[in-house]
Amino acid sequence: MGRTPWSARVPLDPLFSLRSGPARGSAHQLIYCPSMRPIFLLLASSALCGQPAAPAFEVASVKPLVLAPNQFAFATVAGAGLRISGNRVTTQGTLLGLVAAAYNVKDFQISGAPKWTDSRNREQLYDIAAKTEGEGTPSMAQVRLMLQTLLADRFQLKLHGEPKVMPVYDLTVDRNGPKMKPSAPDAATHTESLSAPLGLYGAKYSNLSLDQLVVRISPNFDRPLLDKTGLRGGYDFTLQYTLSNRDLVAADSPATDRPIFLELQQQLGLKVVPAKEPVECLLIDHAEKPSEN
Repeated sequence: MGRTPWSARVPLDPLFSLRSGPARGSAHQLIYCPSMRPIFLLLASSALCGQPAAPAFEVASVKPLVLAPNQFAFATVAGAGLRISGNRVTTQGTLLGLVAAAYNVKDFQISGAPKWTDSRNREQLYDIAAKTEGEGTPSMAQVRLMLQTLLADRFQLKLHGEPKVMPVYDLTVDRNGPKMKPSAPDAATHTESLSAPLGLYGAKYSNLSLDQLVVRISPNFDRPLLDKTGLRGGYDFTLQYTLSNRDLVAADSPATDRPIFLELQQQLGLKVVPAKEPVECLLIDHAEKPSEN
């Protein structure tokens, strides 16, 4: 039995909502909604439903990124490469990385991305330079929505969301309780890097939430890391652990004795537990290479 088309279904428990595209009233665009319980809303068109057009850049240039034979680049993932300077926005990445940045998801949550390559058979990267309307500086959330609109318009991107059960790590509270100090209500969020041997990372955090901690340490894990602590608000703490890249750690380095699993439990009272959980994912149904403009 084939997949039910968008026009005939409303999924019950997804992560994204649908909003009509900017220029074509009938084009649908997935919007990530992190601040509320997710729900899919199928909107026929902005004109028919009385909805405002999706946020869009005033002008934007999309070009293939051409690298010299001896140059290398890493794909943009999870928005790390979105740069905002006044009303100017720039980013570079593969289509997979651009989708991850636009929808604020990790690369493992995206499937179906085409394997486009450049003239040297390397992953094709794109260079995007855009300007927002007015002179003000947009927020990251606003820029993500504008990038979603750009992907739908210039890459003809069509995608849908659905949960997938996959191996994950659950970050939980150890049986002896957390060892972190709750931050003062008016405390500023701050991170201070600590001096450490090669391969060992250390930082002193002020008013950091557990969600923010997961974002910072998840690259050290071989599967998704999910916050299952139930802890809310910010905390003050210091954390030192071995970086996941073993090539950076000498055999006799103190870093070899500081795995992050152990350090989270000993230093913060948090336990990492292997599990299988439903993770909301994006499936790319269609995309086309953009024309240069």
